[in-house]
This record gives sequence, structure tokens and C-alpha cells, in this order.
Amino acid sequence: MKRILLFASMCASLTTVAQNSLLKNAIKGAVPAKAMNKLCIVTNASDAVLVIGDTSGVYAIDAGPNNTSTTAENAITPIPNFVAKLDAAAGQATYVIDMAVNPVNKAIYILAMNSTASSRFLFKVEKAGSKVTTMDMSNVTYSKLSWGGRIYTNDIAYANNTLYVSSGSYNLNGELGWIAPPFTHNAAFTKRSTTFFKSNQGATYLTTAPLETIAVGKIAGKDRVMGVTTCAPGFSFETSKLAGSGLLKVSEDFNVNSGYCSKAVYMQHDNKDWLFALHSRQVYRIGKKYLDGSQVTANKYDNNAVELRDNAGNVIVPAEDLKLMSNTEYAAMAYWDHYRLLVIEGGFSGTNTLSLLQVSTATPPPASVVDVNTESLKIYPNPAKQIVNIELPQGMSNATANIISMTGTVVMSKSISTGNSSIDIQSIPAGQYTISIQAADGFTKTGKITIE
Repeated sequence: MKRILLFASMCASLTTVAQNSLLKNAIKGAVPAKAMNKLCIVTNASDAVLVIGDTSGVYAIDAGPNNTSTTAENAITPIPNFVAKLDAAAGQATYVIDMAVNPVNKAIYILAMNSTASSRFLFKVEKAGSKVTTMDMSNVTYSKLSWGGRIYTNDIAYANNTLYVSSGSYNLNGELGWIAPPFTHNAAFTKRSTTFFKSNQGATYLTTAPLETIAVGKIAGKDRVMGVTTCAPGFSFETSKLAGSGLLKVSEDFNVNSGYCSKAVYMQHDNKDWLFALHSRQVYRIGKKYLDGSQVTANKYDNNAVELRDNAGNVIVPAEDLKLMSNTEYAAMAYWDHYRLLVIEGGFSGTNTLSLLQVSTATPPPASVVDVNTESLKIYPNPAKQIVNIELPQGMSNATANIISMTGTVVMSKSISTGNSSIDIQSIPAGQYTISIQAADGFTKTGKITIE
């Protein structure tokens, strides 16, 4: 009888294991770590997935549930000698390759390698940097996404329910692939080879030239892929252009003039759209003029593309078009919110500082769950991308949630009930909004939220 009860208890515990809603038919096992070179976080209101690319494929790894109760404790203040913490966790000197932030709970993931590039490490940073964990990749839950051939992952970006991966090497075997969650094990990317105009490499379209860095954002109501490539030609094109077959022709829309871009991040703040580029270890801000397609309309592309810096690296256009954000050098940067970048100051190893670089004149919203007038009413995550959750306080029911733009227009109105209600906000343009919660008895509460 005891054996039967034990078996029943085990079955019960197995059935209560939470499944990651962003994964489908996931398996458990080892993910090869030696060739990892880029990473990205994909989240929704409940779960998170860490996406890592190497030379054999792309892996979507279960990063667990999004626990918003840890958001505040993960907030970052400057941490001197931060890379020394990574070195201690790895047991040897490390060099940062890439990093990403979970936008919901602000956990940080950092990819690094040792001095000989023979070993790579994946770190998880929590509790304001006081907890640094070397992640064990020998037994994780994951879905491997098929590229359909050899892949050299240049960059990974996620926005508007789509994961984008840029592949290619110096052999000019460039491709851009995309896939939507839930990420099914062995599911294949849709992809196209890219041909990109580079004025500094023969002033011609280079068949299958790779797009080295990519970011995705909504500009003037249209989703766009943008970035800066090796030697600094820049691009921005609508995602609708991906439909079709054959070579994807990408124009040179601007040129940062020489140097290497290691990261690109899209942001919207101060009522404007921006692309931030970690270029030659400094952070530059590129303005909307070069991102919204207007350069192509004005015939300022390809051979006519505007150079934003001179041969010595000096900015030669107005700050609205290109701005050097700081004279500090940075080893890595990542999106934190629409107001700040997470950066590692200094060189690639040694006594570096992990901090937040303010890049907006606006005041950032709290990084934690928004408490609207009372701790019992919660709206999260904030910022939000796909879904916003609303937890009504006890005793409030049959309420209406109105999402109101900065101009006072109600862009969405939904009826909600007691408990936790989710609202799909993917149709709402990115920006700052007021959420007004009005109960059936006329009682109203309001709060601010940022939609990405």
C-alpha cells in the first residue's frame, strides 16, 4: 500500500511541473557551449526563454517563469570590478562576448570566453549583481531550431512575436532567418540569403553579404529590421520586405564610416525613434532620419548614402542624426529599458564597471511591478511588449481597463474581472500610456505603463 501511495505522489508531482509556454515539444539534455557567440531573451507575461546561437544551430532554452517579485532586487547600481566577479565564478579570466536582460524580472545573462577562446561561459546575474551564477548547460530543457545548413550566428533580435537571426561569415554567406514562438523542437527557420550594398567594398551589392548586427523596432507604425555592419554601412528595411524568395536586397541607408559594430539596440523615447550602436567600443545614437526609409525616398542611399563620421571618426552631422553618447569605452551593452542601456565600462576583461547608461532626457519608469495607488492593484510587466497583466484588488470586480495615449485617446478598452486578467497589447504602437481601471461602482484607479 505504501508503494502505491508513493507512486501516486510521484505522479502528482510530475503533473504539476510548469511548462514553458514559449517552448513546444522541448527536450532535456546538453547544449554545446564551446561555439556559443550570441544570445537573446524572449519573454511573455509568464515565461522566459534564453536563445543562443552557435555554428550548429539556434537553441531556445527554458529560462523559467517570470517572477516579478524579483524585479526590484535585480535593479542595477554601478558595480566596480564586475568582470572580476565573472572570473571568480568561472575560475579563470574571462572576456565578455554578449549580454542580454530579461525585461520582466531584470535578470542579466552574460556570455563570455577564456583567453584562448577554448571555453565559453554563460553567467546569470541577479540581486543587483551580488549573485553571479555560472549556468550548467549539460542538462537543460530546450528546443533546437533548425537552420537547414551551417550557421554562423552574427546576431539575434526579438520583437513583435518574431525571433530574427542573422548568419554569415567573411565568406559572405549571409542569411537572415525568422521564426515565431512557441519554439518547437526541430522547427525550421524561414530564411533568405541577403545581398547588401557596401560603398566601402567596391561600391556594389555583395551577393549574400551578412548583416552583422540587427535590431527590430516599430517606426511610423511599421516593423523594421535595422543595424550596422562591418566597416560601418547601416541599413533599415521593413519586415514586410522579407516575404518572397531569392536574394533579399538590402540598401545602404547611412554610413558610420569605418570600425566594427558589436551590438545594435532599438529604443523609443523623448517622442523619437533611435538606434544605438556599440561601435568601436563607443556608444553612438543614430536618429530616425536614417531609420524610417526616408533616405531611400530622397535618393540618399547606396552610393549616395550619407557618411555620419569623417575618416578620423569625428561626428560630422547634427546630434539628432548621430551622437556620441559618452567618451567612455565599453566592452558590452544591452537593452535595459527605453531609457537606459546596460553597459560594461572599460576593456574586455579586468576591472570593469557594470552600470546603467542613461540615454534619454525622460525619467525612466520604475523597473518593478507598477503599484497603482495601492499595493493590492498590480499592472505588469512594465515595460510590456505583448501582454499586460492586471491583478485587481480584493473586492473590485467587473471593471473596465482603458489604455489611453499621451494625447488622451483611448486606444483600447477591455472588460476585466476579479483576479488576474491578461490583455493582448500587440496591436498598440510602442510608447507611454495611462491605464485607467474603472470598477462597476464608479471607483477608478490609474497608472502609467510603457509599451514596447
